[in-house]
Amino acid sequence: MSEFYFTGGVPWWAFVAIALAASALLLHQFLSFRRRLGAPKGLLLILLRGLVYALLVFFLLSPGLVERRVSRLRHPLTLVIDTSQSMALPAAIDPGEEGKPSKSRIDFVKEKLLNGKEPLIQKLARDYNLQIYHLDTGMTAVGPAAISQLAAQGRGTRLLEGLRQIGEDPSSAGIILFSDGITNGEIKSVDDLPSLRIPVFAVGVADSGKYADLRITDLRAPEFAFRGREVKLDMTVQAYGLAGKTVPLYFNRGKNLISSRSITIDRDPFEQRVTLSYIPREIGSHSFTLAVPAQAGEAILQNNHKEFKIDVQRDKLRVLTLSGSPSWNYRFLRMALKQDPFIDLVSFVFLRTPTDSVDVPDNQLSLIPFPIDEIFLEEIKNFDIVVFDDFSYRSYFNIIYLEKVREFVRDGGGFAMLGGSRSFDRGGYAESSLRDLLPVELDGKGSYQNGVQVRGLLTTAGKAHPVTRLFSDPAVNEATWKRMPPLTTLNQVLRARGEALLLATTDGAGTGYPLLTVGRFGKGRTLALMSDDFWRWNLVAVGQRESPQNHLKLVRQAVRWLAQEPSFEQVQIQPLAGSKAPGEKIIFTVKVLKDDFTPAARATLRVRISGPEDESTMLDSMEETEEGIYAGEFTPSREGAYRLEADATLSGKLLGKDSKSFVAAHTFGEAEDGRPRPDLLKQIADKSRGDFISISDWDEKSLERMAAKLDSLKPAEIVERRQIQLWSTLWTFLPILLLLSSEWWMRRKWGLI
Repeated sequence: MSEFYFTGGVPWWAFVAIALAASALLLHQFLSFRRRLGAPKGLLLILLRGLVYALLVFFLLSPGLVERRVSRLRHPLTLVIDTSQSMALPAAIDPGEEGKPSKSRIDFVKEKLLNGKEPLIQKLARDYNLQIYHLDTGMTAVGPAAISQLAAQGRGTRLLEGLRQIGEDPSSAGIILFSDGITNGEIKSVDDLPSLRIPVFAVGVADSGKYADLRITDLRAPEFAFRGREVKLDMTVQAYGLAGKTVPLYFNRGKNLISSRSITIDRDPFEQRVTLSYIPREIGSHSFTLAVPAQAGEAILQNNHKEFKIDVQRDKLRVLTLSGSPSWNYRFLRMALKQDPFIDLVSFVFLRTPTDSVDVPDNQLSLIPFPIDEIFLEEIKNFDIVVFDDFSYRSYFNIIYLEKVREFVRDGGGFAMLGGSRSFDRGGYAESSLRDLLPVELDGKGSYQNGVQVRGLLTTAGKAHPVTRLFSDPAVNEATWKRMPPLTTLNQVLRARGEALLLATTDGAGTGYPLLTVGRFGKGRTLALMSDDFWRWNLVAVGQRESPQNHLKLVRQAVRWLAQEPSFEQVQIQPLAGSKAPGEKIIFTVKVLKDDFTPAARATLRVRISGPEDESTMLDSMEETEEGIYAGEFTPSREGAYRLEADATLSGKLLGKDSKSFVAAHTFGEAEDGRPRPDLLKQIADKSRGDFISISDWDEKSLERMAAKLDSLKPAEIVERRQIQLWSTLWTFLPILLLLSSEWWMRRKWGLI
């Protein structure tokens, strides 16, 4: 292809002047030739000279030619194949096959690209500069030969992120995308995607109209619940391709059915919010399952059930106190317990013994008899803590009731004995079955001292123990205990059997007698306070302008420690680190403290991991990363609810235990919802000025339409231009030479030369 042009070497006014001068000269010459040769011959000679003059003037304008040579190039094209987990699902349900699943979505893609006499992948590689990627949570370049080996194993599809990445490459002219349209990256919709500068030809590889699935999703269940209080479970049941069916929803605890509900699927797609309720009756960790039966033709079966665990805890701490008589100690103990909304208090004060004689009938007494049988034979298991406050069993108890208290503590209950003239040795407990569970050693000789002046001196264990840690700052805590008012009574015991937190001291010197001691018995905890005068830590403190909160806090912390509240445990599983996804490692740490709540080095720690079906894995050894801190790791094999249970021993003695539940689930969750999203693919195609094509319609004509659209949007060609100046070539002057030669020959022939 050529184009003609003038560079304009002579100004226009000069060109006009030259043209007028040439015209005048031709007119003069014509008049001369007409006189000598006649008009016809003169006109012929002037015509030849006029053509010569015209060509000379023409060349004064510097004429030239531009030659254009167009070479077509191959479009750079990017082929993207979705290899996420959902691409392993059936592409459709083949009609006439009784619900038999069709080939997988990824196999459908391979068939379209690789089969035939001239596979489409070969045509693409021949006609385009082709780059091939497979896409899941990231993009990986592959060659044409690797397409047959692609597998749908990616845990998710960062589809929109991948398109954005390719769109930022200016060399790419278009994208062919084979996908089911599922995306679960950070970019959630096409509206959040920056403008696509290159067209996307989206090929939908699955038919949403033939997709069948029933699933439970969006489950909202609490991690913990309170015993005796209703628990609400909210979930959504979704169904696709199953209109007209009625399915049951089962709610199980372990293998026991709690309740069921029928759900009628009256539309397609179907979605219904369901709420179930449950009242837990037992404390501990319980496994639950929600399930709907599998239906014929379902694409995914594992989303038909949900497993979860709930830790059932106390709603309140139930405390039973038995006080030998009304006293200041009883009054302030009751006040401290009643002011705590977390404590449910049942208290009895004994005003007379069964041997006391009165002059009125029993039915006229305002005092009620102590319900000893109901309390110790039936109700004791419903309490968390039992407190003997200056109480002697001798006048009220048969030995069987003390055995019930012993069993209560051994099975995990808390027991506290407070001092007084009816406690410890003075109450006859040295000869009772409670002797072994008390954290002090009795020999039957201990005395009850009155009128003394003793203060509580913190021991090393007391400085770290949560019961006596009134302030987190050790210096402030120790100074606070030094300012506490002195007590005027003391029960002397032989020695501390557990951990002595406070020693009785006069003028800062320890007497050797424990004042506050804690210990363990079986699964339970025990506490002994060797005085009935600790109400002074409240009332007298106020008179001395000190805070009464120290007394209140001491009582409440003692109650929580006895009840084994998690924050007072010596073994604590720290928050889990990691994604909690199946197949990925989870790092966990366990904090272990000794009985004095100092870090426990070289403890023996056992960790058991219970899986979704209550299968157990034991980790017998843990690495101690620092004193008292132990680290371990675990890799869940599949999705579901898991539970970590840890217990620690030191020198053969159990320090405590803890547990923590968690749910392992894939971040993207493509195995939960495999429904194709052709609408998303259409939005991508529309926004990028591309096209959406169903894979069943993808053929050679689709390639032709794609090529035409690529050419219209971004022609792929190279145009080579070459400029030629006509005045610089011999051939452009040849007509002038021919004209001049002809004019000379004619003038000679006619005798003018």
